[in-house]
Amino acid sequence: MKKVFVALALLISLSAFSQNEIVGTWNTGKENSIVEIYEDSGELFGKIISSDRAEVVGKINLRNLDNKGDHWEGELFVFKRRSWYDVSIHEENDTLYLVISVGFFEKEVQWPRG
Repeated sequence: MKKVFVALALLISLSAFSQNEIVGTWNTGKENSIVEIYEDSGELFGKIISSDRAEVVGKINLRNLDNKGDHWEGELFVFKRRSWYDVSIHEENDTLYLVISVGFFEKEVQWPRG
């Protein structure tokens, strides 16, 4: 019984850890922008906390992030286009890999931990 309890506790802790590994600050590599991914009421969001473009600071640019196990899916706001786009995100070695989908086209960008 003790082994079952330990295994269950380990599984729950690993699940909680994987849920939040993208939480933190990330450097977008454009316009000296830093995005903070944070949890609010059980949901993950991304907000620009610093940028050379003062008008975007404080704005939400990631929303509806849903954990799919090995990656997250949600929406990314592209300020240049003033539109929300589907995004798939996974983290490897302190780098976020974002695959942005626009119709049949996809673009991958990398955000190192900032």
